[in-house]
Amino acid sequence: MLKRFYVLTLTLILLFGIALGQPAQDAQETESSPYASAIRAFEEFVIQQMALDKVPGLSVGFIKDDFIWVQGFGYSDLENRVPAKPESAYRLASVTKTMTAVAVLQLVEAGKIDLDAEVQTYVPSFPKKKWPVTVRHLLGHLGGISHYRNHDVEGRIKVHMNTQDALAVFQDFDLVAQPGTRYNYSSYGYNLLGAVIEGASGMPYGDCIKKHIFEPLSMENSRMDSPEDLIPNRVEGYRLIRGEVKNSEYVDISSRFAAGGTRSTVVDLLKYARGIMEGKLLKEETWSKMFTSMATQAGFLTGYGMGWNVRPLRGHFQVSHGGGQPETTTYLLILPREKFAAALGANLERMDRLLYVNRLAELVLDEDVDGAAYINDEIGRAIHEACQQVFSQGLSQHNWLGRPLTTDDQEIEAAFFYFNQAVNENNLKRYPEETKKKIIQGAHPVTESAFTRVGTFMASMLEQSLGKDKLRDYYQTGPIAFFNDYIKFSSKTLSKKFRFDKNFTRLISTWHREWSRVYNDSVRRLHLSVDTDFSTLESELKKTFAGAIIYPDLIPSLTRVAADFRQQDDIEKSLEVLNLAVDLYPNSPSPLNGLAATQLWAGNTEEARRLFKKAFSMNPNQPGLSLNAIFNLASSLENANKIKEIFSLAEISTELYPKNSRLHKEIGDMYLRLGNKVKAVAYYKKALAINPKYEEAKKRLAELETEKHK
Repeated sequence: MLKRFYVLTLTLILLFGIALGQPAQDAQETESSPYASAIRAFEEFVIQQMALDKVPGLSVGFIKDDFIWVQGFGYSDLENRVPAKPESAYRLASVTKTMTAVAVLQLVEAGKIDLDAEVQTYVPSFPKKKWPVTVRHLLGHLGGISHYRNHDVEGRIKVHMNTQDALAVFQDFDLVAQPGTRYNYSSYGYNLLGAVIEGASGMPYGDCIKKHIFEPLSMENSRMDSPEDLIPNRVEGYRLIRGEVKNSEYVDISSRFAAGGTRSTVVDLLKYARGIMEGKLLKEETWSKMFTSMATQAGFLTGYGMGWNVRPLRGHFQVSHGGGQPETTTYLLILPREKFAAALGANLERMDRLLYVNRLAELVLDEDVDGAAYINDEIGRAIHEACQQVFSQGLSQHNWLGRPLTTDDQEIEAAFFYFNQAVNENNLKRYPEETKKKIIQGAHPVTESAFTRVGTFMASMLEQSLGKDKLRDYYQTGPIAFFNDYIKFSSKTLSKKFRFDKNFTRLISTWHREWSRVYNDSVRRLHLSVDTDFSTLESELKKTFAGAIIYPDLIPSLTRVAADFRQQDDIEKSLEVLNLAVDLYPNSPSPLNGLAATQLWAGNTEEARRLFKKAFSMNPNQPGLSLNAIFNLASSLENANKIKEIFSLAEISTELYPKNSRLHKEIGDMYLRLGNKVKAVAYYKKALAINPKYEEAKKRLAELETEKHK
């Protein structure tokens, strides 16, 4: 009851905050814009979701063509009831990395940086490592530079640091891998790039990005963060502790200056996005290089270019970056060819930023940007995964490049041959592991990017045949329509070497008939929330999906809403939603994980254990039972002050992962944080028994022994 009262109270606060916030777009102009209904729907969503997530304040906005809208919601300062505004200034956190990358490439264009030079060329004081580390490596998180090793210390620095001090924090760490061999996200790597910028330009990092990024794009409210300077519209930061909103711990972020040390507004982020979409700051060929996924030496794409995430978004070419650190959560999404960008800044740590950004993109673009398909049988799922890769990689690359990846007939023929072998049902039955490996590797350079070559060729042929407008329709209709239309076109006009085999063609025809029936406008526009009438929805969905072998995958939405109910301690509604998910998707372990989490939340440990183990037996490698998923559930339980249930989760997770040293170390950290040093020591010792070289576990044990003998 108290939690429902809290949600109602915070909703009223947010409504009041909206009334005070000033949008960047004139209210009358917004109301008459083509996006008026989308904005109204988004505002309603934000009010409800912020209350559920307990977000004190956020600013969010978008650009579409020449239209811009930005709005503040809630409070930038809860204690003094200062409303969040478009001009509220948030710590950007890791969105800063995109600016560091732009500055590096500006210096490359100026002839002052060689991407393949070792970092010591520009930062002579940085110690040589076992292997050479280049600027290019650092830009793609391929340099082997460590991320935080002891976040309790390195992530909580409270003194101001200059560049030399910031490098000293990590400069003596060994590399975690040979450069080029492994993607390892590293804020320290980007701090090192900040030092590279200073060495090559002769300017302090902050002065360099101000002169070459902020000033050319009129980003008047963007700057390096400072605890001492007077910064207009500075927001206060918050975190959740045992379910209550508390002030953030103070951290001086000069220690992560080029990796997350800036402060800005959503208005300025959208100016930045517009400058990127208009090709300012860098040459066209440099932007193209920056927005191309890097790859490991073994030939696997990382999904990260130079300073940007570049994974496709349902066939769209997109670049993006998120940020999260004490006081803040941020996100910037850009679809360059659609002239669309969305930006968000919030003053709550560790919130789900993508939920808000994706919802805004869906409403403005009128698309189901995270839509996916569910298929009951395992072979069908593997084949659809191959189709999804061809569609997403191929269409997005065509969207960006405007041409096929290759025009060589022999290369295209080889790519089609590879695809046909990967989706061959007989191969999947007789050689399942080998054939699934082909599918997993299909879009990567290790296979000459076979799936991407097929996809860009398909997109090019369909554009020539049906026109650009039809090609844009596939962002909405998805991969099955994309393949079905190509099959129709190719059967009449193209050589057999550019066609798919007959069994695959028949399967796509069957899927297309079913998908056209089940993926109707009602389902496409469906947005689930705690206000959804699930009793009515259940009968509608079961009727629509009845007998289908392919239908929309609503599992992520259902499990998210079930988690929202769980956070409100509405166990009955959470179970109702999850049981619906189990009924609709009987072969998926994800709903079972959700049911297990809700049963654990309610204190039903044995039922939770049974469900977790059942889900694990279905697929031990599923994301829903990954270590990160377990840690996130533990964090949610801790925020809800469900300490007994956290201990139960610890027991269950070690039964599932008895030989995982990281899990045992993290459980030790949890017990230490909750004041049980005896249990903490026991788990640190278990971690070391599994991995005697686990330095963090050794360090924790040593600290506890020292403390014991004081």
